[in-house]
Amino acid sequence: MTALPTPLAVQRLQFPAQPDWTWLRWHWQRLPGLHEAMRLREIATREKDQLACLATPYRYSEGGPVLGADCAGAWMQDLAAAEIMSISPAFLAGWSGLKAAHVAPSVRVSGCVVVPPAVGWQEAPDVWQAVCLALVAVKPVYLLEGCA
Repeated sequence: MTALPTPLAVQRLQFPAQPDWTWLRWHWQRLPGLHEAMRLREIATREKDQLACLATPYRYSEGGPVLGADCAGAWMQDLAAAEIMSISPAFLAGWSGLKAAHVAPSVRVSGCVVVPPAVGWQEAPDVWQAVCLALVAVKPVYLLEGCA
């Protein structure tokens, strides 16, 4: 008996363990959950009165988690200036002295995920995890301009 091919809708939810943005774009590019090249003002309009999960890398090859937390803090300020209230796993982990950022709770309480073009975002497992969790939970993911 020949096995039936896996439907695209099922394949779409079988995220690779490691970040694979080409795979993600191929499976999600025309669906309403993934938004690319967004500006902060556009997100503020779409997600008015929603809490956003700011997905930035926690660990860098240089600078370690302190730099990751500082970078997240700077992006949180940019989001706040655009009137987007955010929570950042990298910021919380850095200032709590944790070895890893805990992404799932932040995604769970947020209405969307915002990914800025921070250094190392493409390879960061915590950014990838936030994006995957949001898409599975049918929450919009916004890749800011510069995330190409």
